[in-house]
Amino acid sequence: MGALLDQKYEKLFALLDTNGDGVIGEDDFELMAGRVLNAAAEEKTAKGEKYADEMRNYWRALRDTADANEDGRISKDEFRQALRHVSDTFDTLVGPLYQAGFHLADRDDDGLVGREDFVAVLAAIGVPAPEAGASFDRLTEQSGQLTKDQLMTAATRYYCHEDPADSASHLLFGAL
Repeated sequence: MGALLDQKYEKLFALLDTNGDGVIGEDDFELMAGRVLNAAAEEKTAKGEKYADEMRNYWRALRDTADANEDGRISKDEFRQALRHVSDTFDTLVGPLYQAGFHLADRDDDGLVGREDFVAVLAAIGVPAPEAGASFDRLTEQSGQLTKDQLMTAATRYYCHEDPADSASHLLFGAL
């Protein structure tokens, strides 16, 4: 794994360690899902349930892949090793979570997410709002609207690509 992927995985680990205890556990995913659903005002909706389900699926897939010592917690080293495999199966393991997150932020179901909704969701995940806004601007090339294809392309590249010229997707979750 190259230095750029390693930086991105470090950033992702820090975001997923929602409670800041140095490991990732099911409680981190529950806490993050609650924060995102609250920020999107979708706690008791079909969209909210879909997002919560995909967060649970992502946790289970990550745990099954990464938890080498089967203690129910994922260390930074376990996470780094597992993301190589998870990245290879992005479409089935990780992609559905990003799709559900997109639909959650697409409040009017028009297939587009505006800057305010994008920033609200990323801020709930733990990305500072100014960095989330800058990410939105880069991803949309300041068009003011994000499509699901733009998000999925950026997310796939975040997990799998190391091309330093592709700064928009590398900064999906803020500065590295």
